[in-house]
Amino acid sequence: MKKTVCNEGIVRKIDGENVTVEITVHSACANCHAKSLCSTYDRKQNLIHAISLTPENIAVGEKVTVSMQQSMGSKAVVIGYFLPLVVLLLSLILSYKISKNELLSFFITLGATGLYFFFVWLFRKKIEKQFIFYVHKIEEDL
Repeated sequence: MKKTVCNEGIVRKIDGENVTVEITVHSACANCHAKSLCSTYDRKQNLIHAISLTPENIAVGEKVTVSMQQSMGSKAVVIGYFLPLVVLLLSLILSYKISKNELLSFFITLGATGLYFFFVWLFRKKIEKQFIFYVHKIEEDL
């Protein structure tokens, strides 16, 4: 059985089987007792585009659960953090070994990392298709 990651949200738009859900994301200190006194407490709204297998059972304004496979979260971490770190470190080490010039190595490393993120941006539509969110109606207990 595949593990899933779930969040609750509110349906904002329905277009066939495509559903737009608003999710409130809290910062890491959301459960802190001193959050009202702290200026770093952060909350923001994100719109998630998801698929509903039963869109006729969902209405705009309704609370739903948005889920995705846990492996997709790991894949996002690899693309967003691990691979850029590898590119950064490899380009720094190789450029310094070849040039023996720290400033030149810095600019080559900056360029290589920037080039990596440019390619991620260039292929963003293809990458986005791999990350699929599903919407499920929250069953209410009577």
